Amino acid sequence: MMFLWLPFLFLIPFAMMWMMRSGNGGGMGCCGMDHSANTHAPAAGGPDPLEIARQRLARGEIDSAQFEEIRRAIS
Repeated sequence: MMFLWLPFLFLIPFAMMWMMRSGNGGGMGCCGMDHSANTHAPAAGGPDPLEIARQRLARGEIDSAQFEEIRRAIS
């Protein structure tokens, strides 16, 4: 009878890890941070956001209207 609860001791940590990795929790990631709003400034010496948008336009990933929207948002 005492060993019936033993499997649950092993299942609880795995369930907690699965919930953290799947991102459940109202838009929260595994670290408890909301990653939906990107408020980080680009690192100094990092890639230029406008250049990335130009490359995406050249590859056909975005159209010109989306490029203009990105350009306005950046500047």
